[in-house]
Amino acid sequence: MSGVVALDTFDPEGSRYMRKVFPDVIELQHPSHSSWPDHAIGLFVAKSKVTADLIYRAKKLKFIVRHGTGYDNIDAEACKRKGIVLCNLPGISAMNVAEVALALTGACTKNLVELSRQMRAGEKLNKKFKSLYSATLLTGKTFGIIGGGRIGQLTAKKYIGAFDGKIIMYDPYIPTNKSNPWSSIPHDRASSIEAMAPLVDVLSIHVPLLPTTENLITLQILKTMKPTSILINVARGGVVNEEGLWTALREGIIASAGVDAWVSEPPTRETYGDVFELENLVMSPHIGGSPAEVQTATCMSMVDHMREMIDGKPPRDRVA
Repeated sequence: MSGVVALDTFDPEGSRYMRKVFPDVIELQHPSHSSWPDHAIGLFVAKSKVTADLIYRAKKLKFIVRHGTGYDNIDAEACKRKGIVLCNLPGISAMNVAEVALALTGACTKNLVELSRQMRAGEKLNKKFKSLYSATLLTGKTFGIIGGGRIGQLTAKKYIGAFDGKIIMYDPYIPTNKSNPWSSIPHDRASSIEAMAPLVDVLSIHVPLLPTTENLITLQILKTMKPTSILINVARGGVVNEEGLWTALREGIIASAGVDAWVSEPPTRETYGDVFELENLVMSPHIGGSPAEVQTATCMSMVDHMREMIDGKPPRDRVA
């Protein structure tokens, strides 16, 4: 037996590939699924929580592959301490996440969601309506990118290509030498988020949720931004202090926000209440990796990562 367990349900086509490569994979409906800590050698994980307690209980576990980029639902430190290899799958959904960032930016600046609501309600719109006259141009504006990884790079290129944007990037971990991926992207480097925030018209976030990035964007940061500026979060909910953002939107500290990543997911009216009524908030339920073709490619890559490790090859995209 391969000892591979799929903790979650995955894309149908990708799952067929998973069963082809690992015919004895244990999936959700299998009677021994819930006892995986007793027998799993490899884990496929999407949204399930893999806590330190589960990791320490796991008797044979050697490998975990996370279906996607973020791995904040898996205790990476516990993996390190127990010598379990944890890999993620960066880059596969990157293009779609960048497209979502671009779409949210356009929807915010043109008030598209509010205009759609007004039209559906039968309101007779004219240029005196705030939703029309408050729309703004994006061409030639300044776009701030927090996080210089693959998604940040693609988003920057899209802002340049679509809007002839000026890019300011902040990422203290990206080297400044000419061999780094940003050397071909016209941009300025910011020394800090505090230095960047007052300068940008759009601030787009592209970092994982880690202890060092939790509440990276606070109300204090938002207060330094232009009142016409927009915040875009397609990363992780906890990177932005949500209560601070809701306050900034209610009080007009910034013009609007496009939010695809939430602290509580899936985001519901029961959890977020009147936040859903904010006219200057464009919402989506973390759709960066949602298209079927992205799901399939991610699942197949997840399977390939696991197969290579079980075959004794060095792990790719190891994060712990």
